[in-house]
Amino acid sequence: MREWLTANLWLKGLSLIIGVSLWYAVAREQGAEFAFSIPLELRDIPEGLEVVEESVQQVDVRLRGPSEILRGLAPQDLSVGVDLSDAEPGESVAYLTPGDVAVPFGARVIRVTPANVQISLDRTLERTVNIIPRVLGAPAEGFELAGIELSRASVVVVGPASQVRSLEQVTTEPVSAEGLRQTFSRTVRLELEPLVRLRGNTSVDLTLKIREERMRKELSGIEVTLQPPRVNASMSPKTIRVLVEGPKSLMEQLSAEALEAHLRWEGLAAGNHRLVPIVRVINHTEPTAFHFIAVEPEAIQVELR
Repeated sequence: MREWLTANLWLKGLSLIIGVSLWYAVAREQGAEFAFSIPLELRDIPEGLEVVEESVQQVDVRLRGPSEILRGLAPQDLSVGVDLSDAEPGESVAYLTPGDVAVPFGARVIRVTPANVQISLDRTLERTVNIIPRVLGAPAEGFELAGIELSRASVVVVGPASQVRSLEQVTTEPVSAEGLRQTFSRTVRLELEPLVRLRGNTSVDLTLKIREERMRKELSGIEVTLQPPRVNASMSPKTIRVLVEGPKSLMEQLSAEALEAHLRWEGLAAGNHRLVPIVRVINHTEPTAFHFIAVEPEAIQVELR
């Protein structure tokens, strides 16, 4: 018996060392710990409610298990969520436990941080608001912004009632008019408050109407005539004064001699009448470029005999 115990002592010692080492390694593998940071899921939000704010969006999870399992995990292999199916508008606190974390077989959750999440919910509201263009800069010298056109004037916005209720308008992204010499069009995005979204298309077509700078000029002593001519008639006064507007380059050359004013009297019986003079630019390549702002007097006293 003693011989059996003492025989091959070095082999027996080596076996004992190997066995203890394997046991220690296995025990150590079973007790490995890994930490992961994963997104917090808010699940089953009731129709008509929206999440306005949550205190955290990432949750730290600590797992224990065999090292070969944990080492092969990625954050997307794990999930943690809060069930909001019974939620109501307002503030609430959701508590997180290891049981709320879904992990692969063989891994065990030992801690979730933070242990609770504050969640704010609000009712969904939609309304129609105006679109306001944002234009920066000025056209080139001698030109001006005559107008801004949008493919639609309003849009339906949707979001938490606390934000949508006070929203009166949305603006376009900035559009530059700097240095423009002609009309310019482009499709632009609409800028929104956080958590607010659009019902339908999120962009709009915007046009900047660019024209030559305008100026006004007052011209007087413009003779008034009857059309067709009539000998047995008289009028008072016989001249008028006008305030006319047009492109600056054309207005600088415009004179009273380039204007004519006449009165139409067909179909009128003999007697006294007040007739409105019709004024136009004559002998000009662009007569429609001018706009008459005012005519004084507005009517002429005419006597037909």
